[in-house]
Amino acid sequence: MNTAPPAPRRAAHPGRWLPHLQFWLGLNAALLTATLLTRALSTGAPPLTPRGVLLCLLLTAVGFALGLAYGRYWPLPPAPFTRIARTLLLAVPTVGLSLALGLLLRPEISALVLALAAFLGAQWRPAPGPIPTQPGPTQSR
Repeated sequence: MNTAPPAPRRAAHPGRWLPHLQFWLGLNAALLTATLLTRALSTGAPPLTPRGVLLCLLLTAVGFALGLAYGRYWPLPPAPFTRIARTLLLAVPTVGLSLALGLLLRPEISALVLALAAFLGAQWRPAPGPIPTQPGPTQSR
């Protein structure tokens, strides 16, 4: 019988998801800026509606989460050929999924942003350095 006390649960650090959120927001800012510029420069293109913006946010969130999960369970190997094979094994299903979503939903924005976000999420690595910690309670004398 195991009489050892249970291991303490590791609490989620509040700043742990901040780099992910910053990257995701930056990705959306770049994609939406490019979309707005291409729609402004192309003649006869309909304007981007709030539904299109929300769909872009949703597709990039799903793709980025898929890429992060993929990168966590199958990290990038050092050998170049295996890196290419791993990238192809991610790219083929995500491009197929995004094409299927594009045909089903007929979105205002290209559903290929899901594949792009998944690719970038799988390659994304946090900046090196310690995770900032919150200061403990102060003791007064």
